[in-house]
Amino acid sequence: MQQHMVTHDTDVGALPHGKATSPVLVYAILAIATVFEVGITLFAGIPRTVAVPLLLSLSFVKASLVALYYMHLRYEKVIYGLVFVAPAAFAIFLITILLSG
Repeated sequence: MQQHMVTHDTDVGALPHGKATSPVLVYAILAIATVFEVGITLFAGIPRTVAVPLLLSLSFVKASLVALYYMHLRYEKVIYGLVFVAPAAFAIFLITILLSG
């Protein structure tokens, strides 16, 4: 009687799709976006109706990057990323429309 051996992939750091995105690159993008956010809030000449949607959009991009790369949603089924990204994008769109009126 033969025994069947089950093998498991133990390489935790391996990316399933063969595309390596450096966490340092994502971190650099997050840092640059944060600098822009701070700059927008400190620059007094920007009207509130422009600053708020801009800050919301930058926050959305940062939250999406964190969820997609550091929480590994990018490497899961596409629907998991869409469940996070679509409602947040719609909320920013709705807030922008409501503030412009």
